[in-house]
Amino acid sequence: MSSADVSAQLIEALKACANDDAVAPAPLVSVTMEFLSDAPAADISAGIVRKTRTLVFVSAEAIASDGARVATASSVHRVKS
Repeated sequence: MSSADVSAQLIEALKACANDDAVAPAPLVSVTMEFLSDAPAADISAGIVRKTRTLVFVSAEAIASDGARVATASSVHRVKS
């Protein structure tokens, strides 16, 4: 799995998590990623770290089948009222 594939999957997971938690769409404001290793495939998980009235903070990680962390990401999303 290339870093571009992992990157795209992480961004989709971050956006889906933020939008699932928000009442209205929560556009992406910023994203940070760290690539730690290569893997042929990875499971992606994401979760809310913090939520304020106007922002949602989300983190995600990609884990290979052997349990090794492939990449991590964090993002900030604006909550529309």
